[in-house]
Amino acid sequence: MIIAKHGLLAAARVRQTVSGVQRVIVARTDGIAMYDDVPLEARDGGAAITAAIVGLAATSTRAFGLGAAGVSAVGGERGTLIVTPIDGGHLLGILIEGTSDDAVAHASGAVRLEAERLRTLSGAAVSTG
Repeated sequence: MIIAKHGLLAAARVRQTVSGVQRVIVARTDGIAMYDDVPLEARDGGAAITAAIVGLAATSTRAFGLGAAGVSAVGGERGTLIVTPIDGGHLLGILIEGTSDDAVAHASGAVRLEAERLRTLSGAAVSTG
């Protein structure tokens, strides 16, 4: 079972590995935050948005016959949001300053690894639907 403390540990590990991390979110796939390392007044739906991205990625990969969704990245002018499912009920998202292919690839690898660590704690499998 994943608890808020796991988010704190995940955030610390991701911040040690990836430079320019602005935010780390561990949420349920229904859009409820379990951990978000920004102040309460700055949260404004981050968990819901990351859950929507994970859901859209799963729907898209299924529709195109690509198998289970993995890491998804959404780039903007000032940074990149990287999200991945942890298991069938949880997700991990980070917001980084970087937009270069190298920065996104490095951060995506770190997110994937951290999701695997959290998945082990949850004892559950990644949802394919």
